[in-house]
Formats: sequence, C-alpha cells, structure tokens
Amino acid sequence: MLCNNCDQENSSDAGFCSKCGQQLSDIQAQTPPPLTAVNISKDAQSSQNTVSSDSETADTLLAAFVGEKYDGFYRDKWFKDSEPRLDVNNDGSSIHSFNVAGLLLGASWLCYRKMYLVALCIVIGINAVDLILMYMLGMETYSSIGQTSFFIAWAVLTGMLGNYFYFSHSVKNIKKIMDNNVDPVMAEQELAEKGGTTWVGAIVGSILTVLLSMGISYLFAPDWFWLV
Repeated sequence: MLCNNCDQENSSDAGFCSKCGQQLSDIQAQTPPPLTAVNISKDAQSSQNTVSSDSETADTLLAAFVGEKYDGFYRDKWFKDSEPRLDVNNDGSSIHSFNVAGLLLGASWLCYRKMYLVALCIVIGINAVDLILMYMLGMETYSSIGQTSFFIAWAVLTGMLGNYFYFSHSVKNIKKIMDNNVDPVMAEQELAEKGGTTWVGAIVGSILTVLLSMGISYLFAPDWFWLV
C-alpha cells in the first residue's frame, strides 16, 4: 500500500506508514486495486454481463410489444448483425432493412401495425408533393409522368423505411410504458395492448387515407386535374 504522505510502499495490512507514521486505514478504501490479469478479467466479465442483461431485457420488451412476428421476422430484420437494444441510432444496426408489406400496402400496413401518426404524415406528405408537382409541371407534363408512377415511388420509399419506422415506433412506446409502470406484469400487458396488430385499424386507415387524399385534391388541386 502506497502512503499518500511520503510515497513509501507499505504492506497491504499495515495500519501506519513505516517511514512517516501516517495512518493508512483511511486511505486504504480510496486506493484502487492493482491492475492485474484477474481484476481485468473480472471487470470485463461484469461489463459483458451488463450488456447481456440489457440485450435480454430489450429482447423481451420488443417481443411483448411486436407479438408473434418478432421472433420469426422483425428480430432478424432489426438485429441481424447486432444484439437487441432499445436504441434507434445505434451504429452498425440493420434496422433500415426492406419491408415488403410496407412496399405493397403502404399506409394500410402502417395502420395495421398501429402507426397511425406515421401513416397520416406520409399521406399528407404524398399529397403535398403531388399538389406542388401539379402547379409546377402543368397539365401536359404532369399527365405524361402519370400519377401512378408518383405513388409507386412513395411505395418504394415506405418499403425501404418501413422497418425503421416500426422500430422507432416500438422503442418510443416501450420507453413510455416502462416509465409509467413499476409492475412488470402490468407493463407487459400494456405492451401487448399498445403493440401487436389490428385489422380494423388497417381497414379503417385505408378508407380514411383514400377519403383524405380525395378531399385534399378536391380543395387544393388545379381545375384541370379533374379533366385528366
């Protein structure tokens, strides 16, 4: 043990410094253990156990929120090259993988997965850009491009970002629920209720999407749009 007063090296069980008489018992608790292979191994094992525990917790919470599709699909899509986590912006992640349902069903799939706000923002964004193109390009150019190709481009974008949207949505809801619940059983029940899927939401969301798009076009589209 090293004396803080005179830097004299003393035995580990010494109560006083053999050179200056300084009491060593008070500084013993402050002296870090020697850096040995055993201590390094213990620190590494402790850190590894913490990471493993966090990973298992994230895995359990995501499984409770997503439902039956988590183990067979989303876990591999989100964490193909990394451990499960509740961190959207973690480097080296695979959460930006492609989602075929997002490509084919678009806003309907978002509503099926209870991402209503995301679906609303995408629908409004699609129609806003569509209106801008109408006024910028005019009837002839806009008609030659075709509205179908425009929606195909947005469908591809939804497919590319679908898994990212869903992961972000899951993490946000999990953290909110866990902050408000102390009882693990109650938290798991709420995760299952808030997450999962809903066919009613998908059907109603699809109908509202069409009605919203038609309403925006009716109110803001140029007069020639209805003649195309």
